[in-house]
This record gives sequence, structure tokens and C-alpha cells, in this order.
Amino acid sequence: MNYARFAAMIVASTLIMFGLMYLNTFALEHVFFSETRIYMALLMGGVMAVVMMAFMADMYPKRAVNLGIMIAGVVIFAVSLFLVRSQITIQGASYMRAMIPHHSIAVMTSTRAEITDARVAKLAAGIADAQQKEIAEMRALIADLEAGRIETDVYVDPEPQVGNIQAALNNTLLSTLDPSPMTPSEAEQVLAQNAECTFQYTGSDNPVLWATNPEGAAAMKLNGVLIALDSTAPGQWAADGVSMTVEELPGLSMRANARLDFGLDQGLQAGFLGFWNC
Repeated sequence: MNYARFAAMIVASTLIMFGLMYLNTFALEHVFFSETRIYMALLMGGVMAVVMMAFMADMYPKRAVNLGIMIAGVVIFAVSLFLVRSQITIQGASYMRAMIPHHSIAVMTSTRAEITDARVAKLAAGIADAQQKEIAEMRALIADLEAGRIETDVYVDPEPQVGNIQAALNNTLLSTLDPSPMTPSEAEQVLAQNAECTFQYTGSDNPVLWATNPEGAAAMKLNGVLIALDSTAPGQWAADGVSMTVEELPGLSMRANARLDFGLDQGLQAGFLGFWNC
């Protein structure tokens, strides 16, 4: 065998391993190019080069070249490991592109695992809901950063304070409040007529906003509470202390077709990319 073929095997295997790392994502819209996954693929490629050369050295006559390949594999492994663990090249958008597929794995396992214990099932459902919200928010933040919209002044929860259990129960942190998926039966409890429009974080989960039409009444769930919303303009709804706005984004139809902006009068603002069906 010649060395060019050996190199081709390593390169092909590394590229294949990079692609395989995305096979356990929950949804297509969760697939993002990730620097971290590049480093992991290179790390595995470096190890593969060393292992293959160690087992196949007799097939390659040049010992100096063989040793050079093994040294190069070790160097690639070491550099890739450093880049993965230090995250020195990872910035805001790169961080989120790596986290979205990672979160997506948690959504897939939490929604598809065969769970019989009620406590574990409750834990898995909570993990899936939280990860879906964070993924949708990160997708919106990536779009903002790519468009040059950078925020420096964001809501921060107050410092912890001494109190009793009732104070703790009444002091829900605003930064944890995001719209939660609602079942059809929950939406029916709020809306007087069937909803024609819905917003979903992904194409397969329950909607987080149900609206009778773009200019009609709507419903959402926040911290376990079902809330009725009044229309203030086409695609805009509000209730006391909270607002929801849906902006259609036709250019992103395969991965998302709309943006949901959610705000609390107390200061929290969040955006989510997802799917508007109306």
C-alpha cells in the first residue's frame, strides 16, 4: 500500500466521523457547523493514524516516514485535545453552534427513552422542555449576532436574599421564565374557539403560542400558569406585564420560518426561532 492511500483513509475517516456526530440530533434545525466537533473529529483522526500505523507498519517500508506519521498523529491529538478542553477559539456564536447539537441529544434521549418510573419521566420531560427553549433562544441569538445586533445591557436576576420558604416560592427568577409548550387541551381552557395559528420551537413539539388567528386572542403557558393574551396588532399579543410578537421569516423556511419575541415589563426580553403555522 502507498502512503497517499493511507492519508486518504485517515482524511475520509475523519470527515465521516465528523458527520456521524450529528446523527443523534433531535431535529434538522438543530444541526449547526461546530468548531468543537471539528476538533473532536481531528482528535479521533490523529488517534486513528497512530493505531493504524502501529498495526500496519509492516505494509509500509519507510520507517522514518512511519515514525513521522505517528508523531504527527500524536501532535494532532494533543493540539485538538487542547482546543476542545480550553475552548480558546470559541466565541459567542461558535459556542452556541456547538451547544445546540449537544442540547439536541438531550432532547432526543429525554423524549424517546423507554421510561417507566414516574419520577424519571418527570425529570426527562423537564429536561426536554428546558433544552427546547434554550435551543430556540440560541438560534435567535445566532441570527442576531450574524446580523450585527449585539446587546450589552441585559436583565440580571437580583442577588440572593435571606428569607423564608414562602419568599422563595414567591420569588421566581425572571431569567428562568420562558414560554413553555402547551397541549391542545390546555389551549382549549383559555381560548373560546379553535386556534388557527401556532408557534413551535421545532416541528414536532407542542406549540408555545396558540392564537385563534393573527389578529385574534391567544394563549401561552408561563411557569405552569395558562395565560390569555389579547391582540394588539397583527402578530402581536399582550397581557398584563407580558408581550408576545411573531415575525415571519420566509427565507428560513427549512430550518425556521418565524421568530417569537417574548418580553416581561420587568425587563426580561428573549427571542426564539421556530415555526409559525397559520
